[in-house]
Amino acid sequence: MAKPFLSIVVPMREGFSTHWFEELLKVQGDVEFILIHPPGVQPEPCEDRRMRQLVSPFRGEIIQRLSGLINATGQYVLTFNCDEYINPELPALTKRYFQQFPDSWMMRLSKQDFPYGDEAAFHQPWINLPEDLTAIPVCRKDDNNLRLYEKENRMMEVPIAPMHNKFDIACILRGRRDHFGPHAENFDKKVWINAMVQETLQDIIGGLTLTGPIKYLPFWCLDRLLGLSLQAKFYDNRKPDQVIGHKLPYPAQLRVEDNPPEYRRQGRFYIFAEIILLRLFPQYGYIWNLVIHQIREFPVRALLSLQRKFVSTPS
Repeated sequence: MAKPFLSIVVPMREGFSTHWFEELLKVQGDVEFILIHPPGVQPEPCEDRRMRQLVSPFRGEIIQRLSGLINATGQYVLTFNCDEYINPELPALTKRYFQQFPDSWMMRLSKQDFPYGDEAAFHQPWINLPEDLTAIPVCRKDDNNLRLYEKENRMMEVPIAPMHNKFDIACILRGRRDHFGPHAENFDKKVWINAMVQETLQDIIGGLTLTGPIKYLPFWCLDRLLGLSLQAKFYDNRKPDQVIGHKLPYPAQLRVEDNPPEYRRQGRFYIFAEIILLRLFPQYGYIWNLVIHQIREFPVRALLSLQRKFVSTPS
């Protein structure tokens, strides 16, 4: 089979919208769709040859998204969720971007949020960015006011995560502070060079092995684990401020619908995934700051989780 230009990977849940599925198939161009369903779900019938549907052996964002990503064969790859809509012209935009910014690793999409069931948002026409993306003013990392990105509708440089930051012992008491800025930690909702993603996935899969056949598999939070693993793997300390991509300006290329009430978003315990991150890259102070911050936050998150369970449990 010919190698597709763009792989679109979506971890699924039960009860996703038929309208969402129909809108996904409107995406134009040389793409492959990889939908990964939780165990026991029957894939949606589809005659579009670009569609590949898998059923995961386990439920959870990490295993579902991992299963989809390791099957992605495109030159570039994008992941998002089954309540999020993309501009059907996104593949053409992706091609223009990487032609005009050949040194980039990633293209970050601008997004628009809307409430669950907002029918008007579904029918808004998509507005495309200009053909020449290099003509759009750029908000740079060194600018004093990064708010120019939204204020003047500029494109924003995305530097690599500052792995060179030293371990900050004060983060044990007050939390971390080195995550603020224009760099990106998360992998989701960005178009990445797939060759770099596949190399990084092999490291993460190897990091799941504890000893022999015994594996460690957290259920959630591949997003930051993969985003930071990729940046740590390809980090060059001779280029600590390297620009690895851009956040695109508005109009939005991604529309994010809030979850239905039965799938309301809740806080998650990121630390279980970030233990793998620390295991892979213990040489970076930035990673230590992140993990210690999550350990510090763990009791608060656990308390809130218990509170939600008691509140939602019928008396």
